[in-house]
Amino acid sequence: MMGPTPQQKVNAANARLSRRFAALLYDGFLILAIWMISSLLLVALVTDGAVLQGLAFQLFLYLELGAFYVYFWCKRGQTLGMQAWRIHLITEQGDAVSVKTACRRYVFATLSVCSLGIGFLWSLVNSNGLTLHDLTTDTRVVHLPKNI
Repeated sequence: MMGPTPQQKVNAANARLSRRFAALLYDGFLILAIWMISSLLLVALVTDGAVLQGLAFQLFLYLELGAFYVYFWCKRGQTLGMQAWRIHLITEQGDAVSVKTACRRYVFATLSVCSLGIGFLWSLVNSNGLTLHDLTTDTRVVHLPKNI
């Protein structure tokens, strides 16, 4: 089965905030499982059973999360949660995002979350429903209809 063409993606409507949050929730379960496995491996192999804590461990989890999103955004244009909710990350031209763009998007999305979600809530006042991290990286998250 063929996926949607770049033109079909460009013509698709931007995903609503509720659909984006639903995809984030789905991804959250997968990410928690990944963090549990990687933390178990770190405890067993690196710390010899000592508790993991501190800034270095938090940075490790943050970078692991970033690697998850960057990989899936670049490889498929969507994470598992995005796939379940039929949303797709594209550039304004309908192309796949580059690693550089995906990394920038991850940093700006982090700032969107750290600012009490204002970057996400911006989509409620933006006429096109774009978040601040969409606007700063010239990307869009589109909702693909079932028939595509």
